[in-house]
Amino acid sequence: MTVAIVTDSTCDLDGERARELGVDVVPLFVNFGDTRYRDRVDLSLEEFYRKLASEKALPTTAQPTPAAFEDAFRPHVEAGRAIVCITIMASLSGTINAATAAAGTFPGADIRIVDSGTVTGGLALEVEHAVALAKAGASADAIVAALAHDVQTLRGYATVPDLSHAVRTGRVSRAQAFIGSLVKIVPVLRLDSGKVTEHARVRTYARALDTMLDAVVAEANRADGARVCVVHSHAGDEATKLLARLRERITTHMEELELLEAGPVIGTHAGQGAVGIFVLPAV
Repeated sequence: MTVAIVTDSTCDLDGERARELGVDVVPLFVNFGDTRYRDRVDLSLEEFYRKLASEKALPTTAQPTPAAFEDAFRPHVEAGRAIVCITIMASLSGTINAATAAAGTFPGADIRIVDSGTVTGGLALEVEHAVALAKAGASADAIVAALAHDVQTLRGYATVPDLSHAVRTGRVSRAQAFIGSLVKIVPVLRLDSGKVTEHARVRTYARALDTMLDAVVAEANRADGARVCVVHSHAGDEATKLLARLRERITTHMEELELLEAGPVIGTHAGQGAVGIFVLPAV
């Protein structure tokens, strides 16, 4: 590829998949007390979710340092390649600022920093699209233009079976969670264009999954070539079933249909049991 693709670990691509794509992944950090771990590098998923369930204090997360992005950029700059760096949405993390600062240390290099407007499986879909374009010989300008379109059209949906983790993180009060459990309210969140909003409120977790499924199927069935990703935080059985249902209901040809497990950074904020679906409709 004449254009190198760089991203951050919130794309939740595992090491093998990233190597297969030829993508450089810069890790964020997860902190348990005074111990700092590189996301998806120093802490296995099993160990992370065990610690998340057992530790009294919640972990915290931190963006990469500019130096980490410099290390990722340097070999490509020295080889004379243009770089397109796609990061987690700026409204959720300052990662893009670290990438921008790193790019500034290479005056004259062609480094494009792109805010994906999304996270986890959505970011993975954009990265995979960028790689496909780069391998086909697209220029950095063409890749950035395609990503700008992706940011506007990509849709993501997520839900959790209960609100206990949201209570632990302070995003939902215990009173709200108690009232929600009494009336069986399960929220479905929507992620698109750099914003997280409430897509729906339903009465059961099963209905929340159906709501996400219906929304994604409608987008994917518009035309051949959609990219779809199911992502979960330690809820593999549920996610696998959802993937099978998508395969049954999407009648168009899909460019991509994959399953990812959220890493420690995303898991810190989503909690165990969250499931999401992202769809990048065909152009």
